[in-house]
Amino acid sequence: MVSNLSHPAALYTLRKITRISALVILLLVVVGFFMPTDYRVERSVVIQASRDAIYRDILQGDRLPSWMFIQGGKVADFEGALKEGDSVALVYDETAEQGLLTLVESSSSVIRFDVRPKPAVDLVRNQIELRDSGSETMVVWTIEGSLNTGLLSPYLAMFANDIAGSNFERSLQSLKEQVELLN
Repeated sequence: MVSNLSHPAALYTLRKITRISALVILLLVVVGFFMPTDYRVERSVVIQASRDAIYRDILQGDRLPSWMFIQGGKVADFEGALKEGDSVALVYDETAEQGLLTLVESSSSVIRFDVRPKPAVDLVRNQIELRDSGSETMVVWTIEGSLNTGLLSPYLAMFANDIAGSNFERSLQSLKEQVELLN
């Protein structure tokens, strides 16, 4: 006959693990209520070119798609240069859904554009500032916003700097290489 003496011990261990897991999850939810859902991501690069040379190239249809990194996709090709109010599609490799990049404001010192990565995703406000200092220009790319994804918002906001920051770094490095090569 088989003894069931180990069975109650296994149930006790399972009950203990379940209760500890429930407490950890509850603690994460409670902590999440007190964490901010706001985020700010800023990256910069120094480019060996004048502000005017960078501004002239940055929004061109044959250049923007090659320097702006879009995870799993790209900026659609277009003719000419983006002007205030113009939009261009963001196309993805794995889905038919498209995003939209809309130029809000454009001057030789500040470029503001909105990005809606996909139709059901919140709008992300972007700003690229061109700070001229003679033969070189510092390009500063900033986004700020608030996430509205429920209980995950504070945790996603906490990692937004790393996630978006790496995409900005790739984009800015590509912009630097492209502009310095052309000028």
